[in-house]
Amino acid sequence: MTLTPFLALLHARTSSSTVFNPWRDTDSLNDSSPTAPQQRLSHLTRYLEERLNRARWILIAEAPGYQGAKFSGCAMTSERRLLEDTGIMPPKGGNPAPTHRFFSGDKFRTSRTLLSNGRQNPAGALEPTATMVWNTMLGLGHSHDFVLWNAFAWHPHHPLNPLTNRTPTDTELESGKDTLKAFLSLFPQGHLIAIGRKSQATLASLGISAHPVRHPANGGGSLFHQQMRGLLAASANP
Repeated sequence: MTLTPFLALLHARTSSSTVFNPWRDTDSLNDSSPTAPQQRLSHLTRYLEERLNRARWILIAEAPGYQGAKFSGCAMTSERRLLEDTGIMPPKGGNPAPTHRFFSGDKFRTSRTLLSNGRQNPAGALEPTATMVWNTMLGLGHSHDFVLWNAFAWHPHHPLNPLTNRTPTDTELESGKDTLKAFLSLFPQGHLIAIGRKSQATLASLGISAHPVRHPANGGGSLFHQQMRGLLAASANP
């Protein structure tokens, strides 16, 4: 599997009243323009391109959130942080390039400044879990040494309420397994980490083992950081 057919597979799933495909469809209530899906796809394409043959750690969580990939297009990544990216990163451990945290080129805002739930959104969507994951990983290595994804690639939400999150059903997780396997095939060199039990169980159902870590949400941030630091330290000193 190469990147182009993977993106086509990701794009193919149509949205429904309970699942949103941010790389294909427009949220007419919350997207800033009809070009939002193309902009999110552009983000994801560049994010993945720059990590192919480089990322050593693959972190798989459960599913996208409405404050994360729904607007940024990148798993566990906040739109606001993309827009704030200055493109300047200090070198880590003598590892050359890239100097940008996320990916090179333009970053687009796809959310409106006033969302359909009445919430003001002047600086772009911000997801707390994404902030914890990125802060931890940037403190441990270069941004391009890891890649983030989800066991269920698209955003599951409550019926007709796009600004909510819900746990994907077993049926949904099953339907997304081909896409998950295609994603993993892009990074055969990576060490696999499952963020949370749902992700670990999904990977295990495919016969794939992964290092389990605590999900940083709901008070799990400190343990997530501790476990990730231990895993990366162990890999550096086998």
